[in-house]
Amino acid sequence: MPPRTTVWPIEPHTRAKHVVFGRYLDAWLPMMAAYNGRMVIIDGFAGPGRYQGGEDGSPIIALKALLNHPHFKLPKPDRKVIFLFIEEDAARAKYLQREIERLRTTTPFPKWMIWGVEQGEFAPVMTEFLDGLDRDGSRLAPTFAFIDPFGFSGAPLKVVARISSYPRCECLITFAFESVNRFLEHQNIKIAAHYDELFGTSGWKVCAQLHDSEQRRNGIVNLYRQQLVNVAGLKHVRTFEMINDGNRTEYFLYFGTHNKHGLSRMKEAMWRADPVAGQSFSDRTVTDQVVLFEPRPDLTPLRLALRSKFRGRLVPIEDVEDFVLLETPYCERKHLKRATLVPMEQEKLLEVTRPPGRGRKGTYPSGTLVRFE
Repeated sequence: MPPRTTVWPIEPHTRAKHVVFGRYLDAWLPMMAAYNGRMVIIDGFAGPGRYQGGEDGSPIIALKALLNHPHFKLPKPDRKVIFLFIEEDAARAKYLQREIERLRTTTPFPKWMIWGVEQGEFAPVMTEFLDGLDRDGSRLAPTFAFIDPFGFSGAPLKVVARISSYPRCECLITFAFESVNRFLEHQNIKIAAHYDELFGTSGWKVCAQLHDSEQRRNGIVNLYRQQLVNVAGLKHVRTFEMINDGNRTEYFLYFGTHNKHGLSRMKEAMWRADPVAGQSFSDRTVTDQVVLFEPRPDLTPLRLALRSKFRGRLVPIEDVEDFVLLETPYCERKHLKRATLVPMEQEKLLEVTRPPGRGRKGTYPSGTLVRFE
């Protein structure tokens, strides 16, 4: 249930979500700034900016990601970064305004950094904003939109599709699976209308007829993913599951982008939150016990997948990287070269042809050819 108070205690899965959010912004901001002078960060359900225990909320995390990044310490004449924080609740919007002003007293904001708190519902505010761009004949600058509703209403697919219709825009969306699943068979007309808006189709009614819990779950999760790809037009979509302390799926994070470099950075952020599989976080794993050994992923499935895909063929290292990024749950920047290819080469399971005068054994620079035995 959504909290009724202006601020509330943070939950463990929210901390994990903020790890993903913050780590990705740390990578996204300088990546976009390298090629674009203007950028936009939208927090569609911003909240008060602070939790009951003093922890930073997503708006403060976003602002600090820019303010604390060394890339933005250097002046750039055409730079402009816009933060738009949308919050429906008036008391929370006012609280957020104060929190941002408080941050400004300790960390002065540069003149090229523009921010605003808009009190209102996400969909109408975003629709008005995008309509204004259309009237002016303008295009949305490279944008990262964090769409984080408490339930299944207020984030219609058509608004996501309008944001993602611009080529350099990405979305991180909270999909409230537990709430969606609980009310899927409800006969209330208003709930059905919310579902039609959420999915952008009435196809969810097929999932409501599924009695096997696993089939139903997969149907719901896959339908939303398919709609993000087919209707919102997002080229790459990645999910991350959040499990509550009752061992039930609370929600999924869906990340959508047109850019495989963005996908790569998001997979890194997700593996930061889940160092074992990069796909989920459970509140039940939170403990005050001292961890002596950092958990590590099982890379055996990756080795098997690589041999199955490429065995006996001489292929560019770039093809291997793309396969790991686009067709496996693993992160090509984190798991491929040092963790997988080096031991496979040592075990004579990998033949490597490096470019003349470039690279040494155990490295795989651009232009390298590999053959899996």
